[in-house]
Amino acid sequence: MVILHVFQKKTVIKLVNDKSTWSSFSGSLSKLESKLISTPSERGVRFFGPSKMNYLSLFVHSFAIMAVFKTTVILRSILFYAVYLMLISKNLSFVTVIPLVLIFIFGILIFKVSRRESIDSLKKYNSFIDSVVKFK
Repeated sequence: MVILHVFQKKTVIKLVNDKSTWSSFSGSLSKLESKLISTPSERGVRFFGPSKMNYLSLFVHSFAIMAVFKTTVILRSILFYAVYLMLISKNLSFVTVIPLVLIFIFGILIFKVSRRESIDSLKKYNSFIDSVVKFK
């Protein structure tokens, strides 16, 4: 089965200039292009050996995708934080503060993972490509 991805030139230009593209291509594409059409497909079986990604790598990969949307994630976390704090203000205890601490840690992790996004890293990884076909 052949899968064809067709992007408009303006979308490709946005992707090339977005610093989060190297960290999470799918996340960057979702952020930069609002008119995406998805096509259902069957996931194939693994061809060879076990996955080389351990749980920590999967965790960082997931946070890299979320980090593309860091502004939205942080703003929604702050909103949740404020509403939750208003709801529990009269019943403040150790147990009710745990979600606040977890949301704070979550925000710090998203911010930390987002720091690996950079145009220099994207250019470094682009230099590994041996040949590029230009389309008009």
